[in-house]
Amino acid sequence: MRVSDIPALRGYWYPVAYGHEVDDQPLQARLFGSPYVVWRDRPGGPVRAAVDECPHRAARLSQGWVDQEALVCPYHGWRFDAQGRCVTIPALDPATPITSRARLACVSAAERYGLVWLLVGDEREPIPDLTELNLGYTLIHELKEYWTASAPRMIDNALDVSHVAFVHRGTVGDPDAARLSDFAVEREGHRLRFEVTYKSHVRGTQVTNVGLAGVVTRTTEAELVQPFVFRGALVYETGLRHVLFKTCTPVDDETTLFFQFIGRNDDPPEEKWPDIIAVDRAVQAEDRLILEAIDADFPLDITSEVHTRADRMTVEYRRILAELAALGPPAPPPPPPPTPPPPGGARLPA
Repeated sequence: MRVSDIPALRGYWYPVAYGHEVDDQPLQARLFGSPYVVWRDRPGGPVRAAVDECPHRAARLSQGWVDQEALVCPYHGWRFDAQGRCVTIPALDPATPITSRARLACVSAAERYGLVWLLVGDEREPIPDLTELNLGYTLIHELKEYWTASAPRMIDNALDVSHVAFVHRGTVGDPDAARLSDFAVEREGHRLRFEVTYKSHVRGTQVTNVGLAGVVTRTTEAELVQPFVFRGALVYETGLRHVLFKTCTPVDDETTLFFQFIGRNDDPPEEKWPDIIAVDRAVQAEDRLILEAIDADFPLDITSEVHTRADRMTVEYRRILAELAALGPPAPPPPPPPTPPPPGGARLPA
């Protein structure tokens, strides 16, 4: 299975940029193999988004600019308002009416948690509600990277706790303590939850990050929030809760825009953030080395791979994606009613 095989996945919101990256210079974002343009029509204003293609001659609007709250096409200077309607065609007399077909194919855009999110299909669920970030936890953005790995592979890896002992043996894993505690996987709709305890190696910079050293018992409270959104609370004996949020935006079948940000309940001072970030980035670099070498095609048939009791959460993840795949494409929208010509004056050819 590749992400393009499941139309239902388009019904979720995906982050495409940090909020501070979107200003009066249009930005291109790619989702499911298609380009979108993201912009603000005024400083501090709401984020706008549309298919990155001018309806006139298909120029990339992300190569254009914003002027007087209008998005300007770089090819012929057509100007579009916040709703995507063309309001100016410089080559024509200003009195010439503009056809209603001269408009952008807009998509939904919003900001939350310091990220810009896009929705390019019929909404199945809203932007995920990440509990800890609504409870006063310190929010720290750690990374934004393009990985040559498929989004399902990356989320599958996040749900797979048994890899920690070996893939992360250079950072937090301990190959001599690979056994997991018994655990049960809870499922509600397309959400998964489980809690597992295992041995983790605390060393180097991480000693000051968590206030412990050596091999310690760590509990992971893991949750599949949405098909490509993972939450994992790392709970230490000191009471520290280090909550990882991973979002995997499907750029295309083989490329994923990966954001990771965390919530901490100990309100660490800002001078400590670089050390916290450095450890988590090192862990993700170990995952990346493995995942980018794996085929992007993600099998949904659970008989095509070997599974054990330690893989219960990832088996259930495959079932969830299989259910979404079975939904098929949404019904096409009804055709729009014909637009009557404006009273008087000329009209551009439809």
